Amino acid sequence: MKTFSGMDAASLGEHRWARSVRKAFLLTLPLVLSGALALLALNLPLPGYQNAMDGWWGPHWRPALENTWKACLGLLSISVVFATSHTLAGIATARHRVETSPVAIALVALACYFIFTLPGKGLLGDGQTVPRGVFLSVLVGISATEVFLFFRSFRGFNLTMLTEADAELPAILKSVLPGMFTIGLFFALQYGLIAPFAGSADHLTDRGISWLFDLPGSALVRALIFIVIAHLLWFVGIHGNNALEPYYRDFLAPATDANIQARLAGHLPTEIVTNAFLDTFVLMGGAGATAGLLIALLLVARRGSQRRLAWLASVPAAFNINEILIFGLPIVLNPALLLPFLLAPLTCLLVAYAATAAGLVPVNAGLVTWTTPLGLNAWLATGSWRGVALQAFNLCLCVAIYTPFVRHAHRRQQAQARKAFSELIAAMEDILGNNGHRILDRPDEVGRLSRSLMARLDHDLRAGGLFLVYQPKLDLQERVIGVEALLRWPHPMLGSVPPHVAIGIIEDAGRINQVGCWILEVACHQLHAWRQAGLDGITMAVNLSPLQLEDPALLQHVERCLARYRLAPSDLELEITEGHRVSNSEVSGRNLAALNALGVPLAMDDFGMGYSSLLYMRRFRIDAIKLDGSLTREVTHNESCREIIASVGQLCRGQQVRMIAEYVETEEQRDLLRSLGCNGFQGWLYSPALEADACRDYVEKNRAAARERAAG
Repeated sequence: MKTFSGMDAASLGEHRWARSVRKAFLLTLPLVLSGALALLALNLPLPGYQNAMDGWWGPHWRPALENTWKACLGLLSISVVFATSHTLAGIATARHRVETSPVAIALVALACYFIFTLPGKGLLGDGQTVPRGVFLSVLVGISATEVFLFFRSFRGFNLTMLTEADAELPAILKSVLPGMFTIGLFFALQYGLIAPFAGSADHLTDRGISWLFDLPGSALVRALIFIVIAHLLWFVGIHGNNALEPYYRDFLAPATDANIQARLAGHLPTEIVTNAFLDTFVLMGGAGATAGLLIALLLVARRGSQRRLAWLASVPAAFNINEILIFGLPIVLNPALLLPFLLAPLTCLLVAYAATAAGLVPVNAGLVTWTTPLGLNAWLATGSWRGVALQAFNLCLCVAIYTPFVRHAHRRQQAQARKAFSELIAAMEDILGNNGHRILDRPDEVGRLSRSLMARLDHDLRAGGLFLVYQPKLDLQERVIGVEALLRWPHPMLGSVPPHVAIGIIEDAGRINQVGCWILEVACHQLHAWRQAGLDGITMAVNLSPLQLEDPALLQHVERCLARYRLAPSDLELEITEGHRVSNSEVSGRNLAALNALGVPLAMDDFGMGYSSLLYMRRFRIDAIKLDGSLTREVTHNESCREIIASVGQLCRGQQVRMIAEYVETEEQRDLLRSLGCNGFQGWLYSPALEADACRDYVEKNRAAARERAAG
């Protein structure tokens, strides 16, 4: 569907404004969670709960929780301003390479927000008006940032004096005049245009709401109007129920009182639409009947962040508190969920009204606390199992309404993640040749996805999400002489993370020493287990990042692993990858010399990528060179590759160094590499990387075949 600007909905969803708002709501999730828990603790509908709390904590527990709830809601609006502006400024400055501090821009936006909200309301407001300010927060966060960046584009607005005083001072000084002009513009807007008419505007708004509900029509018509307006307000971040207080005051409360009086007088209640009716049969789980959305999320999103969010939101949602979904999913400003967010409560209203009017369900004639859990509230509201059945039916309708939209959004999220994943893989190729560039700092989807992967690392390390596989290495006689331990990192949505991407992210995050030690530990343990099972005579090759050579504790860890698993130094081979330039520092030199002295064979992996100097072959004893796949893959049809490999082979023979060919996939390729001087092979011609048991089986079968050849 095309919009007025010619962009489709997907394009709008990726606009920098939409991305900034989504991230802002995500960053405020701790506040939303805290506020929801405080609200639940205030209104928990358990018999004797209030008296028990008075006995445990004294009479001051309610004001303390109310202040916590109000603080969270107040800080929600403030945080949305800051987070929206900061994210938007970061995107804009990264895209246009503007030398400006995103923090300074966000502080200016915060000042502009206070200009609109401080007069007469205080910093945090009264706890009722603040939720209505979330839409204002988004509006001010975006507009103030865009105005700031507009002024920042004027060359005459740059202050550059004293730039040598501090490294960050130039960017901050260039924010001074744009910030002052932005604040001045919002000051003029507030006190020149908005403030003089604010009182009359509020009066007209209240009059308009009352007039709208005073129009001729039944209680059902007024309820339909309420549902539509309240949910449209919720969608833009305004607390719809609070904003439409006249409807509760002038229509729902009198209807509830009339039913109670009728019951006391011995008559049948006649008012169908009451507070309890809406809370029980329409707003199940909160605004938007989001209990249905929760179930749909759990049905569709079998894994991933949305499912975890659904489980997190399920407890407060059982008590009709759904701020976690409103602001955390989010529903606010999420076009993909607007239609079901409106359609679900409207459908429930019509079905429940028809069932009650037809006499299938008793009319409510009492007060039911809005936080009463689903099922129980239906029983208390109607005094009949038929009320529970009606609520269950409506809940199923909501699930059916939400499910296709959730499924579509889930597929779209997966497609976006896969696209970003492909871009991440491509970007890592550039990063491997561009030392100093940090992928985790990127402000785009690639950076976000890489940070998401990094956030999974600790969990996956503990839960076995990372594991090793082993690829056999063969000699000229095609006998297995060793295996190489290779890292595998499966992702629940994206599939297996390519090893060079995984290692690149881990290196970028400064976690390579931790992960590298884990890999060495697991590999040595596996070699020991094979030895215990009778499989000996093979070496275990483990990749070593050049960054690990900067670890002063590297040698101690190697020695500890060898001793713990009773391995000789020659049982282990460390393959130093050439993805990073091997440092010429004192620490790395000392580690390499110590490994030589210990007797651990060293190999230069990915040789030919052009990052490591051949001088290291002169300074340290290198036992093997492993040719990069870009050379071995093209050897059959690229003469330059053949010449390079022949030159490396001559060098290896002179230095008595083995030359190992990786990515060997065909017999023609193997034979040509053998003629060029390779004396070791590794690749799919022989075997892919295998899990431990399968690798052991392969080695045993290879040795059995070798014995048969020798006997024949």
